[in-house]
Amino acid sequence: MDNLRLDSYLEIVNQEKLKKGLEDYTPLYPMLRLKDDNLYIGVLLTKNNANVWDKDSKIKPEYWVLIDSSNNQIIEFNETDKNDFVIGELISKDIEHKQKEISKYEVEKTMQYKEYLMNDIKNDELPIQKKLANALNSEIIVDGEKVNINDYLIANIEEEIVNKVKELVDLLVVSKYNSITFYYDALFNDIISKYKKENHIDKDKIKLCIEIMNNYYDGVIGIDNFFNVN
Repeated sequence: MDNLRLDSYLEIVNQEKLKKGLEDYTPLYPMLRLKDDNLYIGVLLTKNNANVWDKDSKIKPEYWVLIDSSNNQIIEFNETDKNDFVIGELISKDIEHKQKEISKYEVEKTMQYKEYLMNDIKNDELPIQKKLANALNSEIIVDGEKVNINDYLIANIEEEIVNKVKELVDLLVVSKYNSITFYYDALFNDIISKYKKENHIDKDKIKLCIEIMNNYYDGVIGIDNFFNVN
């Protein structure tokens, strides 16, 4: 991945924003914008304290920049209120679909990991456990009743295991969603490379970039409009 290249676009915008006295604004991850059959590097800027990750924020970036992909020069630095990047109707984000997908994934993974751990606890013992279990015929007396030792141990730690599994699944989901920028970088560079070499605009791959950015920035609206791909 050519991460440094994408970072370089942010550095270009950061230098220019300081010249314009916009210290309170932060550029989002580089995007693309189709305009007059030409493809440009695009960068949106939001307030430093804007919660771009919260789906309820519904932030529309206050500034936007276009960079010429052939020479990395800024050709436009716009204030959204004066020159809106939205052409026509604002395209709404399908946040609910993403949340349903995540919830389904979390439920499936939680059940999968819980089942694995429970079976491991029940069926796989340390050598010393096996000796003790054999000596006790795998049973102990609890409140006057004979119970299976493994069943008793599982019942006492099941709640803690479930909580730990949920923590693990949460970490897994966050990690997987953070990793989508690696896919994005590859798509981004491939799109720009083909455009510069063949003057070809791969709209299908650009639409994948739009989907990634919409997933990455839950709290930002107008991303579809910014890319401006029909």
